[in-house]
Amino acid sequence: MKTTRSAKISVSLPEEWLRYVEGYRQRHGVTSRSEVLVRALRALREAELAEGYRQMAQDYAQADEAWVDSGLEETLDLMDRG
Repeated sequence: MKTTRSAKISVSLPEEWLRYVEGYRQRHGVTSRSEVLVRALRALREAELAEGYRQMAQDYAQADEAWVDSGLEETLDLMDRG
């Protein structure tokens, strides 16, 4: 099993966001606030990657070479649908 190193940081959140984090933790059975933040950061990273792939698909769609068919557009549509 891969061991992940972690570092302790301090994060200041407005009360509203702290209540949301705590509520999410309880509703989803997450053991810590840190894990809630890790899930949020993972979702941000995935959204950023998806946007990069979406841009790449658009670039391929505009390519002059007819043989270029990345299939990314169809894949992104499937990802968007869940």
